[in-house]
Amino acid sequence: MPLIAMNREMGSFGKDVAAGLEQVLGMKVRYHEMIDHLANRARIRKSHVISFLEGKQGLVERLTTDQLTLRILTADEILSIAESGEPVILRGWGATSLLKEVPHAVRVCVSASRRTRVRRMMERLGTDDKARVERIVDHNDEAERAVMRRHFHIETRDLNEYDVGYNTDRIPVARCVDEIAEIVKSEPFAETDESRALLRDRALEQHVRAALRTHGATSHCVVRVRSKDGLVDLRGTVNYVEQSEACSNVTARIKGVRVIENHLHIAETGEAPAEA
Repeated sequence: MPLIAMNREMGSFGKDVAAGLEQVLGMKVRYHEMIDHLANRARIRKSHVISFLEGKQGLVERLTTDQLTLRILTADEILSIAESGEPVILRGWGATSLLKEVPHAVRVCVSASRRTRVRRMMERLGTDDKARVERIVDHNDEAERAVMRRHFHIETRDLNEYDVGYNTDRIPVARCVDEIAEIVKSEPFAETDESRALLRDRALEQHVRAALRTHGATSHCVVRVRSKDGLVDLRGTVNYVEQSEACSNVTARIKGVRVIENHLHIAETGEAPAEA
């Protein structure tokens, strides 16, 4: 099934491109639908999820939100949708980075010059306050860059992170849609057994990370997870033997896990402290 990951800038017409692809390819844009589920899983307010994803957290939100857990759960949500087989357009949320190893995923960037984007946003907001709109656009740009740098160590305008990029200063939305649709249908991005298997591997890694992070016995364990055809490799250092065993037990419950290779190193303490 077609799979598109898209980053877009405010005022770039990225939403219009995504909407056009929905119609032409029969795909569904997934963005806001994930927020409620994420809020429930992380047990935080919906507004905190939105501000986290948009890089607009205030000091209180940063101090009261478990950033790492939310990041891991966000990645798990994205990969779960990607592997579902539904033809989807995943907009934002680092999907372009998370799917960079998946051959049939088309990673797209839609941008435009700041001048053009400010003008479009003034028209959209029905205002002639250029300075105010410039502040909105600049703040949004910096927030997006901060999220991508913090969580994925990439720059949003680095075209090496995408398969294709469009500047809508001069390229109309309709042409962007037509060209992306053609790319999706092209041989280099054809979905194959191998590409599906690779997507399952990446998704399973995120499922395991999310399970370890949200289970009480393993939530503070720093574990590197790799998966290949259902074989899951766990590496890192834990404090006690019991934590290592718990990591294996939690991993074993995840659908798709066939074999576990536990290479977790036990710190010098070796065993959990005795109960008082």
